Amino acid sequence: MSRRVARPYAVALYEVTRREGIPALREIERQLATVAELFAREPALVRVFEVPGVTPATKRDLVATIARTLGVRPETHRMLVALEAHLRLRFLPDVVQMFRELVDRADGVVRARAELPVAPEPAELAALQQALARLFAARIELEVQVHPELLAGFVVRVGSQVFDGSLVAQLRRFAAAAAQ
Repeated sequence: MSRRVARPYAVALYEVTRREGIPALREIERQLATVAELFAREPALVRVFEVPGVTPATKRDLVATIARTLGVRPETHRMLVALEAHLRLRFLPDVVQMFRELVDRADGVVRARAELPVAPEPAELAALQQALARLFAARIELEVQVHPELLAGFVVRVGSQVFDGSLVAQLRRFAAAAAQ
């Protein structure tokens, strides 16, 4: 539900700002993410925008104060105003995610997550990133998470694709083959 609500806002912001280029789009993305992080740290702040007893003028002033304090671009401020006017500020993290996906696509970036049993050496990380870049013919933004329970191997997620080369998965496959 939240992605369906967030998508029109993200697409509208992207369409309005895409002519300014990737650096401007990334700046807007960072600014929206900063506001979303603020709301995550201070959930009572988001609730203020949903309380009917708080006047619309007070809510607009609060959005303006947040925008001014964080020094956001006018486009980012207008997005926050639109979300507030339609009681959608709680969906800001989803708007950020959808906007990031649009910018990534325009920038030729694919985001991936690697789960490893230990922190990788820089050379290993670079090799994995290069292999994924060749496979997907795109620039890879790789997030690494350490999961000691994997014991050995790795799990890489790129979009909806999962490459599971972990020891746990290999043992499962071996057990399934032996049971037949």
